[in-house]
Amino acid sequence: MNARSDFDTLAPEFALKINGAALPTAAAADLISIVVLDDVDAMGMFTFSLTCVNTEDMKVKWIDDDLFREGNPVEIEMGYRDNRRILFSGEITGLEPTFPEGGPPTLTVRGYDRRHRLMRERKTRSYTNVKDSDIAAQLAGGAGLRPEVEDTKVVLPYVLQHNQTDLEFLLNRAARIDHEVVVDGHALIYRPRKVKDSETLTLRREIELLEFRPRMTTMGQVQTLVVRGWNPKSKEEIVSHAGVGDEPTLMKGKSSGPASVQRIFGSTGSTVVRMPVQSQEEADLVAKQRFAQMALGYIHADGVCIGEPHLRAGIVVKIEGLGERFSGLYYVSATEQSFSIATGYRTRFAARRNAT
Repeated sequence: MNARSDFDTLAPEFALKINGAALPTAAAADLISIVVLDDVDAMGMFTFSLTCVNTEDMKVKWIDDDLFREGNPVEIEMGYRDNRRILFSGEITGLEPTFPEGGPPTLTVRGYDRRHRLMRERKTRSYTNVKDSDIAAQLAGGAGLRPEVEDTKVVLPYVLQHNQTDLEFLLNRAARIDHEVVVDGHALIYRPRKVKDSETLTLRREIELLEFRPRMTTMGQVQTLVVRGWNPKSKEEIVSHAGVGDEPTLMKGKSSGPASVQRIFGSTGSTVVRMPVQSQEEADLVAKQRFAQMALGYIHADGVCIGEPHLRAGIVVKIEGLGERFSGLYYVSATEQSFSIATGYRTRFAARRNAT
């Protein structure tokens, strides 16, 4: 046991299941690496690679094995001897064998979480008198997924899905109101972006946190965001404003990006977003969510830490040891969990923050 955590980071482990059964010993012996990608704005993906040559007769193996057929369900765990978690549940979608001139052949197995089922067909259809959460639940059921949606409350008279896959359409709708579309196993989760004032875990410089590169910029930050639309029934313009003070949280910082710009550069004007909104209620919701999304771009960061199975896209982490301005809470937007025989277990991540 070391001082880094409450679990033994000297004993990284993984578990790979296909069709509900553990990877056979012979295949596990040929395993080179496993990578799991998790992203709040895109499908989760995995790859694992194996050597695929029989050294006795130099013939290829695994490539034609039914174990790695497309559609087979895959579950991946990573962690440590006393702390292992499920990081991925999805399906195999492709195989990528490589036959290099100066080395042994390898096979990479690739797959995605079950959001890929929402990308198979482009559709044009309309929805009437529904909430965005209703649409998410309907699309989840159509893909064989269990909907777990949070009520978005605003009823929309008319919504058009025009020549889009269900996932493109759902992500587009989610972006309007700063929601996440997440799949956990067989469940599709539709929820507000969880930017909050409490952390799931803490990463300390040169202890858990091995590398960290934050980038703060005032470009793109404005003090006010205006949403303008048109009500065709009343023939009146719909206008909604969101500005400094409407941030849902400062993530334990002192000043948000928009507030800093206002203080340093004076009046910076506003960003006007022209988009179809069907009521004042919808415009108010979109304005506040778009403003929060813009503010969250104040700081972008990339980091590397020791393998951390609790570090997932969509959580808030606390970063310590970077001085006053860049220490604090960060919203994790993407992670890459990797395990290899050569380098062991590492977690790379991308994060954002709206204040310093």
